[in-house]
Amino acid sequence: MEPYESSRLAKIVMRSGKLLLQSGGDVVSAEETMKRICLSHPGASKPECVLTPTTILFSFKTEHHIITRACKITKVGNDLVRIAKIHDLVNNCENLSMKEMEEELDAIEREKTHPRWLRILASGICSAGFGLFFGDPLDVLFIFFIGLGAGWILTNKSNRILMIICASFFVTICPILLEHASIHLSIETVVVSNMPLMVPGMVIFNAIRDTLAGNYQAGLNRTAEACLIGAAIAAGTGLALGVMVL
Repeated sequence: MEPYESSRLAKIVMRSGKLLLQSGGDVVSAEETMKRICLSHPGASKPECVLTPTTILFSFKTEHHIITRACKITKVGNDLVRIAKIHDLVNNCENLSMKEMEEELDAIEREKTHPRWLRILASGICSAGFGLFFGDPLDVLFIFFIGLGAGWILTNKSNRILMIICASFFVTICPILLEHASIHLSIETVVVSNMPLMVPGMVIFNAIRDTLAGNYQAGLNRTAEACLIGAAIAAGTGLALGVMVL
């Protein structure tokens, strides 16, 4: 394999792993993805990965030398559509040239996520759905609008933990203020119906999967992140209750 081709393959492998982790994928899937793309080229062999949710270290062997690459992961989110498209690329990588893989990755990176207004609307609808599930149809309208407010807070491009604290404070204090304004509603149900918007479900799933796969470092990292999000939810709720007591 020529040096230009090996560098080109290394870039494709790193881009695929980075996109997968940035989209909320687990470490085990990212390792398998990178190794499979690397081995899809006949001139590459013995791929090795060292991955954490925030770091990628990858190397593989060519006929004349060893290629090593490293990068840091930032701006992590949850994008199941992007994860699915990367897996589709991996499933067909044996039939694609490096140019075609680069074009596929470019298309995945260019694709825009759902608009913010749609995500906010989905937050309100999800909250209202949980309100119906918990048997509180009379307060569904209030739950819906509070869910819209929580969605607006959570979709801000700011520190994730800070936004979760603000959102949990908002969904706790709003029903209490409405109750003080003589609008009778079930405070507990309204608060609980909006809390699933902040629960780190995908983080917990990845923590369990990485741990069961034997990648304890990544599992502990994800577990710590889930605990931190849980603490942020508790902090926002407790702050709202403390303000109302005062």
